[in-house]
Amino acid sequence: MYLGFQGLRAIVQRLPLSMARSLGRSIGRAAYGVLPAYRRLAEEHLGYAMGEALSVAARRQVTRGVFRHLGQTAVEWLWLPAHSDGELNGFIVSEGIEHLRAALARGNGVIALTGHVGNWEMIPLYLRSLGFQGGVLARRLRYPEYESFLIRLRGARGVPTLARGSLKEVATLLRANQIVGVLPDQDVDSLEGIFVDFFGHPTYTPVGPAALSLMTAAPIVPCFMIREGSRFRLVIEPALPTPSSADRKQAMAALTQAWSRVVESYIRRYPEQWVWMHRRWKTQPTVVNSGQWSVVSGQPHKGEAANASEQIRTAVRQRPHPAWLLLLLVTGHWSLVTVMGCGKPPKPSATEKAEWASDASQKMSGFTLTGYEEDGRKR
Repeated sequence: MYLGFQGLRAIVQRLPLSMARSLGRSIGRAAYGVLPAYRRLAEEHLGYAMGEALSVAARRQVTRGVFRHLGQTAVEWLWLPAHSDGELNGFIVSEGIEHLRAALARGNGVIALTGHVGNWEMIPLYLRSLGFQGGVLARRLRYPEYESFLIRLRGARGVPTLARGSLKEVATLLRANQIVGVLPDQDVDSLEGIFVDFFGHPTYTPVGPAALSLMTAAPIVPCFMIREGSRFRLVIEPALPTPSSADRKQAMAALTQAWSRVVESYIRRYPEQWVWMHRRWKTQPTVVNSGQWSVVSGQPHKGEAANASEQIRTAVRQRPHPAWLLLLLVTGHWSLVTVMGCGKPPKPSATEKAEWASDASQKMSGFTLTGYEEDGRKR
């Protein structure tokens, strides 16, 4: 399978970008036709999130767009390593760069937060081409060959990849007034999280970005690389205000809710550019009291979306589809690996607690952060 991935990569890198995108759209359309379980899951999630705002026909139309968009996104990643920053910048326009500069002017670094919207991998590459420095936090992939491709893609343009749990490395970048990129818009039950409102439903959401921001005073700046025809528009929002609450847990909850609202607003505007196949509401609270949700990690949602998810897992176990293998070859990333349920990292071989660096340890009294070392140990 990896040889096929490398062969496709070699072909795509020799194509003009317009032809590569056309190939990606064709792959997306084919996947839409031959992967009905994932198609149904995307439609179920659209219905769960949008309610009556989207008709059944509209959900199908958006789902087709999701598959086409992901196909294009995948081949764009394959295309990028063989092309220069000048070619990359030739089809990207930006707005809000002043918000990023203003946040960096505070001197505490910036947490650049985005979602799996548009072509998120282009954000750090483009910002680096403009002279900004920093790295991205990324979870481990199940397939190390594809993980190494993405790490090389970023590293070749001066963007280091930090493994989830690399707290000291993250602190080093922020103390140097650099940017740390994060994508926390998915339900990852191995991470510590809380329930916030997302599309009108309690949604298990990582508290890592908020906790990191409160510890280091680095502001959270939402960024989105939106597809607009054959071009992209990078939109950088103003830094989120620091919550006024003196209670650290309340401040973390408020900040997590704040960035979730921003991500939701972009998904609503560009629904075909988000990964609706991901089981975003799989973890659900068991108690609801006066709008406050208890945090119970790993409790699956029992509604229609969860039923569709279970059908997918059963179908994949029973009969792997050739088009599924093709999609794995094309993407090499958790937009179609983790998002479709095949990208969970290996379970850690041992569990241990780790403290923050000595100069920040006392600031962690109100919460904990968990992650994984490169060797798989829980941190």
